[in-house]
Amino acid sequence: MKNIGWYVIIAAAIFSNLTACKEVGPDINLGNNQNVVADTTYVESPVATPQQKNVVVEEFTGVKCPNCPQGHQIIAGLKTQYPERIVSVSFHPINSLGIKYPFSVYDFRSPDAQSLFDYIGQIGQEPAAGIDRKLYSGEAAILLDKSKWANYVSQQITQTPPVNILLTKSYDTSNHELTIVAEVHYTQSITEENKLTVLLTESNMVSAQLNGSVVDTFYVHNDVMRTFITGVQGDAITSTREAGRVIRRVYKTILDAAWKPENMHIVAYVNEYQNSKAAYQGAEVKVID
Repeated sequence: MKNIGWYVIIAAAIFSNLTACKEVGPDINLGNNQNVVADTTYVESPVATPQQKNVVVEEFTGVKCPNCPQGHQIIAGLKTQYPERIVSVSFHPINSLGIKYPFSVYDFRSPDAQSLFDYIGQIGQEPAAGIDRKLYSGEAAILLDKSKWANYVSQQITQTPPVNILLTKSYDTSNHELTIVAEVHYTQSITEENKLTVLLTESNMVSAQLNGSVVDTFYVHNDVMRTFITGVQGDAITSTREAGRVIRRVYKTILDAAWKPENMHIVAYVNEYQNSKAAYQGAEVKVID
């Protein structure tokens, strides 16, 4: 009986140690986004050093917009002026300026682009672009005429972002599966509600474009939005947003066989979505290096 008593005590001690050392699993919050395969959060110490600011330029354009090539040139010039600091996406909403020509190679129009156009707020003209999706003092709308883009980019490029975005990826050429790991590191405490947007763009797409009064059938379209990996308005960050908070999300998607992954980028940005729509920081990486 004495031996049995000791066995009971030892077994109880082992059970206590096992339960005390139980590993806490990741915070999984898949929501309604079927592309999300993991969603983890934790607090890091020390708090990460802020990255340089990358400015998010969301341009709305169309193949039958005669002035849109001027907007494309402005964005190309900004990328030259601020190397690897401009994160640009070209959205083609569904309207008369986006209707493809009979001889066009691509139809760039997208219901998602139209949905985002409606959400940010149309201004009745193209090209139009949001610069970090901010509503600037004295402006009537977030989307701005091309004459104002460079000025606001120069203002935003000097800011210190309250979040860092780290993007890594892997691409399986055998089945076209793309895995994206997006990490958001808060370097400051944020009270505003935030969302994370992840999408794919493709460049070097040759197709017709009205340029002034001439249709250029060999026009090169860049940064064209191909698909959203998150929702169009982004996926909510539901965790507390104190300095040191890290959000890590893993996405998987299958690329369309018609897309050229060697010409594609993964784009991500974090923005507010209640009292404002302002983007804090942007990032992009190539699908294939």
